Amino acid sequence: MKKYISRTILAASVILATACVDDITSLNVNPKAYQSGLVPEGPFFANASRNVVDAVTYGMSFKIWAQQYAETTYFTTSNYTLTDVGSGFWSTLYQSVLNDLKESKKILLENPSFYEGVDKNKLAQVEIMEIYTYSLLVTTFGDIPYSGALNTGLKSEALDPENLTPEYDDGEEVYSDLLNRLDAAIANLDPNADNGGDLGFGESDLLFGDDITLWVKFANSLKLRMGMIISDSNPSLAKSVVESIDMADLITSNSEVAQLQYLETTPNTNPIWVGLIQSGREDYVASNTMMDIMEAPAVDDPRIPEYYTLDNYGGYSGGTYGTSNAYVNFSKAGSKVTSPTWPGIIIDYAEVEFLLAEALAKGFSVSGTVAEHYEKGIRASMDYWGVASAAANLYIADSDVAYSTAIGGTAIQKIARQKYIAMFNRGFEAWGDYRRFDYPIFNTPPNPGGPFPLRYSYPVAEQTSNGESYTAAAAAIGRDDLDVRLFWDVK
Repeated sequence: MKKYISRTILAASVILATACVDDITSLNVNPKAYQSGLVPEGPFFANASRNVVDAVTYGMSFKIWAQQYAETTYFTTSNYTLTDVGSGFWSTLYQSVLNDLKESKKILLENPSFYEGVDKNKLAQVEIMEIYTYSLLVTTFGDIPYSGALNTGLKSEALDPENLTPEYDDGEEVYSDLLNRLDAAIANLDPNADNGGDLGFGESDLLFGDDITLWVKFANSLKLRMGMIISDSNPSLAKSVVESIDMADLITSNSEVAQLQYLETTPNTNPIWVGLIQSGREDYVASNTMMDIMEAPAVDDPRIPEYYTLDNYGGYSGGTYGTSNAYVNFSKAGSKVTSPTWPGIIIDYAEVEFLLAEALAKGFSVSGTVAEHYEKGIRASMDYWGVASAAANLYIADSDVAYSTAIGGTAIQKIARQKYIAMFNRGFEAWGDYRRFDYPIFNTPPNPGGPFPLRYSYPVAEQTSNGESYTAAAAAIGRDDLDVRLFWDVK
């Protein structure tokens, strides 16, 4: 379901207030600075939602490490010559997402409405977005400063403005707490709440346009993803998490995708359009890794023309991963991806189907068969990208694609290969899946400047401004290096 960004989102970025000067103490207040309580909770929630989707949608480092793209003139990211790569992601999620969510929650708690059910829905929505954001941080960095814990043994100081040197919590404990918080948030969502108009955030709900039923589906789909992420490191907990989900409460069609629909006009445009088209940059071309995978079957993947442009010779080709490539020669990001209105996805239907296929392949008790969910995942991706049913049928019938005979020696490898293709333009998830599956086989840069990145390193700023906590966190995970496997990545 495509919902449109309210133009009032700008209110969260430019917050002005005017008032009469009644006494001299008011002269100490900056009239152009945001004062808590002067803005309702909705703009903060909308701004946080927009910022987190932007972060995972643009994230070219993730797309490059997932080998969806190769670089042209500058290729330090694709040959792993990396320094302080995680600082922007860290600061965006803590400062521009979690702090806005915290403020939204604070306003809600301090100013209850006449509709208790609506307030509960809003608080649950804030909580779900906090959980999603922390899940990004903990699976990217490892141990992190954390707030909002149900587990009182966790330090819960990350967003305390009086504490500029928060300690880091153990990543595995944070993850467990996030799962508990998610269950509580799901239980508080009520699609039938008494209301005076809106059931939740109304027009400030940029993901689902105030459809609480879709929030239930999003939250349960996030729970499915989080359960499967720990399916190798903690299979018993993963099994319990996944099997506790009612399958009817998952995303079950492309009309229910958790996504933010961008607009034609700035500043609410697709960040990929901003970064590649509006800026006129010629930094990226298709990668030979993904192109070779999509062209491997006898029937070329019909999504290729949806993902990429024609190359300089009238066909489709990818540049060599990890080195320089002539921009003019190779396929580039396709017209859909670079459209100003192409949506940013958090979770889609194809991902849910591949997660269910993986769960069954690992012996979890969910409905259906591995082959059924595998094929549904492919079809969901084809449909989302506008591929005709006849072309999808022809591709799925290819012996290299049909589940029983598909490329890949194991069920997990067959699933991983097709999920990898379906996660195009979703670099964060594709990078995460590769770290979990170590499949499909990626290319090695000709002259790597370092190891393949398995995590983001902590920001340099943390070393200088929060040195004691940073040192303890680095020691707890082994060392603050890019090739350190995090708690969930045990292969």
